Amino acid sequence: MNRFLKKIVHTTTFGIISVFTTVYPTHNVSRYFPFLERSEDYVIKQRSHLTPSFFIVDTATAFRRGGGTGGVPELWGNYDLNDVITSLETVYPNTPDPRVTVCGNNSLVGKSIRFHVHGKAMGAGVGLNYEQNLHLWGFQLGASLPLMTLKTTNRFDFDRPDSASIFQESNLFQQSNGNANLADRMARRQELTVDQIRRLTHQLIGFSGNTWSATGFGDLDAHLRWNKNFDHALLTKSIDLDLQMGVLMPTGRTSDVGYPCSLPFGSNGHWGLYTDFLTEIELKQDWNLGFLFGYAHLFPHTFNFRIPVGNEPAIFSTLIGRVKNHPGDTFKISPYFTLANLTDGLHFQLRYTYLRHNEDSWDDERSDKTIQSYLEKGGNLIAAKKSLSKWSCHYLTFELQYDTAVAIKHVTLSPVLFIGYDMPVNGNGFAKTHQLSMGAELHF
Repeated sequence: MNRFLKKIVHTTTFGIISVFTTVYPTHNVSRYFPFLERSEDYVIKQRSHLTPSFFIVDTATAFRRGGGTGGVPELWGNYDLNDVITSLETVYPNTPDPRVTVCGNNSLVGKSIRFHVHGKAMGAGVGLNYEQNLHLWGFQLGASLPLMTLKTTNRFDFDRPDSASIFQESNLFQQSNGNANLADRMARRQELTVDQIRRLTHQLIGFSGNTWSATGFGDLDAHLRWNKNFDHALLTKSIDLDLQMGVLMPTGRTSDVGYPCSLPFGSNGHWGLYTDFLTEIELKQDWNLGFLFGYAHLFPHTFNFRIPVGNEPAIFSTLIGRVKNHPGDTFKISPYFTLANLTDGLHFQLRYTYLRHNEDSWDDERSDKTIQSYLEKGGNLIAAKKSLSKWSCHYLTFELQYDTAVAIKHVTLSPVLFIGYDMPVNGNGFAKTHQLSMGAELHF
């Protein structure tokens, strides 16, 4: 009878995976979403497990390069409307200048008009995490794939202090002569004018809007792990060693060139390989210290994207064409400490994660290069754009687990309930994404 029930559990498990394929996401190669690994997915103690879970992600700001806080779209560079219009005129030279169309004269032509671009993204997902112990020389198999729904928005705010001089030099507005009310009305009128120019420019470029929503999968992660446990070794209660190698398959939702606010769910179409090494040391009863080291490599991928012709951020460029992206490598260091059985079955884990992604490089793969992109022009601009693609981040993760098998003997599937919070504490060129996840490990 027990063998029959076990067979039912295995059949149901693989059926869920093959039909729904909604497995919990891992292995970060994105500067927008953390999707950090849990140590329990590596140290499975010779048991297979299935983990139904739910997660929420939220981001509204980003860590600027060099320090400070900025908007998520500004990870692609600062927005100057003059640069964006230059891109429009380069690709469509017969298009009327939006500044002249709105103002009726050329007083703003060639002037720097800067905006702060704020972005917000909120998403939620459900999933399963599956790890299968092969009972063969310490090897285990696993797979993961997120299913998520996401909504993003962009908002543009005129950078008045940085662009105020453009109106002092133009004849658009009368001087306020110290009249505070008149100056305030003039300021509001100026902001409406430049925003009207911006909206007309975006319309001429062909952007579809400042709000985007999508539901889809992330990247499929299939991996093989080797595990070895040493009991009472080197003055410790036990040492667990895990070496994992995996393949990242580009099943994830990619960004949409029609929406500058769109975000990829994973590697944006790249295949990848990764290697993780984890060692967990049980210092004494209920005290576990662990170290996770990881490396991920994404292979080059050619796809349609917006290509800057000059200083404009890529996502706001008018030029669309085939580009080949060579991603930089990603490195990970994640130490953690677990206090087990604070009360019967209740564990607490504190984990720190440092992620670093090196510079990407790009090739212009268009067959017709009559319109030159920044990649064809060369110069310092290529190095400046490459520097925008590197990022790093620091996360703290707080997780509570409740092992029902400790308090309730002979419970079916020995579920371990958990709730975790991933908090960004610092970074460079990375979105400040917060993530809350909860679920249950079911062992068999």
